[in-house]
Amino acid sequence: MKQKLTASLLVLLVLFVSVAVVILPTFFTKGISRIELRQDLELELILDKNHEIELVFFGYAGCNKICTPRLEELGQWYAKLPDETQGHLGLKFLDISTRQEKDLSDDFAKAFHPKFEGVFLDKDIIRLYTKAFNVYFSKSLMDKNELDHTAHLYLVKRDNDQKQLRFIYTAYPYDFKQIQSDIEELIHE
Repeated sequence: MKQKLTASLLVLLVLFVSVAVVILPTFFTKGISRIELRQDLELELILDKNHEIELVFFGYAGCNKICTPRLEELGQWYAKLPDETQGHLGLKFLDISTRQEKDLSDDFAKAFHPKFEGVFLDKDIIRLYTKAFNVYFSKSLMDKNELDHTAHLYLVKRDNDQKQLRFIYTAYPYDFKQIQSDIEELIHE
């Protein structure tokens, strides 16, 4: 009887922690949907030569709860942007999983829009990039095949030869009007 009670309490604790990991960050950032900053980034994989502005999203290929709905909405929004805006803007999906299927990241990103780019990160690069962007991720307590992770969207701009993190969009659903306005402003900066 005592073992069943202990097991039940442990299950409830795991459930509580899992729910808290998802809800608490949203609770504490409620009302904060956009953070503006000018943080220099010296990260090689961000902003290729084709774009001066890039949206960056961290996740993992096959993530159904967080990545799929957000990338689907981003793909639909991106497709509606004017051609001129699309010409300045890229989207990078940085895969924080440590699976061996390296091509899966790009295939996953392109499933939402052909111009999106998925990048597989090895363990050392994951640490460097998640630290630079303050991205949280860990194995899910509820499902060992999934990762709990930050679902923020990051806007990076090239300023001369320097890359700068300019905005972090923390609220979901994303405010696409605000994001587009920020991008337009940065294009004409």
